Amino acid sequence: MQVVRNIQLKLDVPEDAHSVLDETFEQFRQAAQHVADTGWSDDPTQITDTKNTLHEQTYTAVRKQTSLQASLVQSARNLAAAALGNCKDRILEDGKKASKPEFRGSVVVYNGRTITYHDDHVTLATVGDRVTAELVMPEDDAGTPFGEYWTDDWERKEATLHKRDSTYYLHVAVEKQVAPANSGDEQTENGVVLGVDLNVDGYL
Repeated sequence: MQVVRNIQLKLDVPEDAHSVLDETFEQFRQAAQHVADTGWSDDPTQITDTKNTLHEQTYTAVRKQTSLQASLVQSARNLAAAALGNCKDRILEDGKKASKPEFRGSVVVYNGRTITYHDDHVTLATVGDRVTAELVMPEDDAGTPFGEYWTDDWERKEATLHKRDSTYYLHVAVEKQVAPANSGDEQTENGVVLGVDLNVDGYL
């Protein structure tokens, strides 16, 4: 059985890299919003949330309008597609109201092509050169999420970069395979746990 955990890591980002990261936040937001605008319809049956269709409709325009590399454009599209899908399900399946997703704040979604993990630092793709950010690690990580999950036992997967109060944080999904649990309680304990604020309004 696959177990997923989400851990938050504080980053020490060089001062001269703040501007390019902040611009990456803004262009990623613009890209996601462009996709959401394209896929949205006031008729919920016409909301487009299929990644392939949204890719065909938006990829070229987003690449021309931003300096995001291809993988970041795809991540922005995936984020918007998920938001549109949630809106569609909320309206059609749950019978509730939902408005077009509006992306705000500072968030970038990274995958294996746009982030490189090391034990004490990460490198991040941006709209300019890659940025190296040191991990702010506890002096004693025993009993902390860092000590438990930032190990070779867990595979580091997708991450989201956030900025709060001028400080950068990385939310990293880590996963590993474990033996299946026997009871419902254990399944809950060992099941997928993800809690990431993607700064999207209108569909939650």
